[in-house]
Amino acid sequence: MKIRKITLTDRDAMLTSFKPLFGDWDYLPLVIDEWIKPSSHMVTYVVDSEDPDLKLIAMGQAYELEPGDWYLRGLRSNPHAHPHQVAIAILSLKNVIKKLLIAKNAKTVRYGTLEYFHESLRFARLVGFNEHFRLAHNCHPIPEIPEGNDDFEIAVPNNPIKLYDYFRQRSTLAPVNRYFFNWWDTRKLKEKHLIQAANRNLLFEAIRKGEMFGAAMVWFVNWQDFLVISIIEGTDEALKALFRKGIEIAHKLGCKSIGMTHPSMKEMNRRQRLFGLSVDGCFTVQLILSNKER
Repeated sequence: MKIRKITLTDRDAMLTSFKPLFGDWDYLPLVIDEWIKPSSHMVTYVVDSEDPDLKLIAMGQAYELEPGDWYLRGLRSNPHAHPHQVAIAILSLKNVIKKLLIAKNAKTVRYGTLEYFHESLRFARLVGFNEHFRLAHNCHPIPEIPEGNDDFEIAVPNNPIKLYDYFRQRSTLAPVNRYFFNWWDTRKLKEKHLIQAANRNLLFEAIRKGEMFGAAMVWFVNWQDFLVISIIEGTDEALKALFRKGIEIAHKLGCKSIGMTHPSMKEMNRRQRLFGLSVDGCFTVQLILSNKER
């Protein structure tokens, strides 16, 4: 058993060794070509098997979101490997990633998985992660653009930073310490995120007679043709107008799906009914490992 950084020649082994875990639901085929490229902000490790039939036992990637804030993703093990081999591989990954993060002066490492991925949760807790918070989320096929007869003006704000206090005090961010979900990781909202979103026409507010009734920030996952409504707040009328704008953007970008998210499943379902969407969803479990715990 040997742990090492991935190389270009690992591509096929990575796709075949871990496919039994998630089958056709696995996102690895969509990102693997990016992951195997040399990068200064992400490092991917694999654990070799001495058994040529197994190829790889485990893998994981450390990804720098912000200076000092890292996210662990792609964490998985080969279901055909012996549990003892998997345990050793996990501990080996932990030790190597720990050394990397110490060298990078990381303050926190976070990891997210779905509530029913019990092996992923077990894997993360064995490494030393603790639960940080949970977020309800759901994915929908892109609907037709809803009709609307309101008189809201939906536009990118001239001063996006003014939405910082507005967003962080409301129901999407306040319960989870200002972290927003972009489907593949969570980030603590900063003013720069609002500026970036405004520059990409992904931040907008609902204005009527000069007064703001709501605002939203969406996140485009280009490799998946996917739009996430990461933050949406306001009156119900404004929510519907902002959602309609989100659908318009999704159509323009050629998205196939749109994601909803909120800390409360009850509130997310209420909003889905408001938007005429099916009521469904599950929780993503966000875990954290601080430098004190490492």
